Amino acid sequence: MKSLPALLAAALSFTTLSSPVTAAELTPEQIQSLKARLQSLKDNLQSHITTRNVSAGQAFATAAADPRAAVDLYLQCIKTVEYDREGRPEADFRAWRDGQADRLKDPEFVASLQQQLRYLTLSCQAAESEDKAKIFGALMSYVDSLSNLTEMPTGPVTQSVANSVFAKAYYLDRLLGKAENWEPVPINIAGIYSRTIMPYLREKDPGSLMNAWDKRIEQQGRLVTMLEQKKEEELRGMNRDEERRARNNQSNQGGAIGEHSKEEFAQKTLPQLQWGKLKDMFQYVDQVNGAKAMLDFVEANLKHELGEQFYAEFEDLVLSAQGVGSARKPGTEDLPNQ
Repeated sequence: MKSLPALLAAALSFTTLSSPVTAAELTPEQIQSLKARLQSLKDNLQSHITTRNVSAGQAFATAAADPRAAVDLYLQCIKTVEYDREGRPEADFRAWRDGQADRLKDPEFVASLQQQLRYLTLSCQAAESEDKAKIFGALMSYVDSLSNLTEMPTGPVTQSVANSVFAKAYYLDRLLGKAENWEPVPINIAGIYSRTIMPYLREKDPGSLMNAWDKRIEQQGRLVTMLEQKKEEELRGMNRDEERRARNNQSNQGGAIGEHSKEEFAQKTLPQLQWGKLKDMFQYVDQVNGAKAMLDFVEANLKHELGEQFYAEFEDLVLSAQGVGSARKPGTEDLPNQ
């Protein structure tokens, strides 16, 4: 005789095979009810995210204003991200912190933390506001402060804020990493102008474009001068081999700092900035005077390594103004976004 469990199993198997369950479908009323609940959840989630972002911005602003507070917040975020969330013991964190004592007292490192936190504050405000007018003045002041730096930028300020331990601690890495109209690297003056300041002025205040271009050219030039001076100071006193290695390291730095060499700026970056200003004059401010200035610029730079590109872009703009279309020569490339 079969055991009771065996009989039950057979009965259940027979029931499943002989009486398939028909899946119930949602009614239109139930679908509408679920949509309403989803909208309520979405509203609550958005409110939570906004509160979190505002709270993070306030914490960053407070820490940016005080060196000790900046270091304290940095340690707190390191502990949260790399130890608490990873389940690592607090003793490991304390050992790491004790090993960082000299670095945490380094004025350049602390200043870099504060600079990063200032930009993170602006980044949070920008992410929570579609109207950049609310932060435009503060952003311009921030960029001006970059060009007045007296020390070589290091570590945190040369990296994307989306990858910072601060952003990870407050779950802002995805928010800050996907912003197309916001430069993620705090030290990158060119990116801040290209991605935020210039597009905003072209749309909202074309009359201020020329002044903004003058500021940008001055600020990027000032930063290059400062970086060059610091590099030369580092090379003084080195023997020939040490100097060669140091120069190779400088040229391989990459990113927002490595691109700022005196020769590169004078030969390529400055002419492109000047050209970008004239293009904006033609397209957004004064077409007649813009055309005259562009023609003079093209003539003066016809033999420059970028002369062909300048000519092709000017020709395109003139023909487009007449509705004729593009006559760009095959193989020529656009200049980098200005």
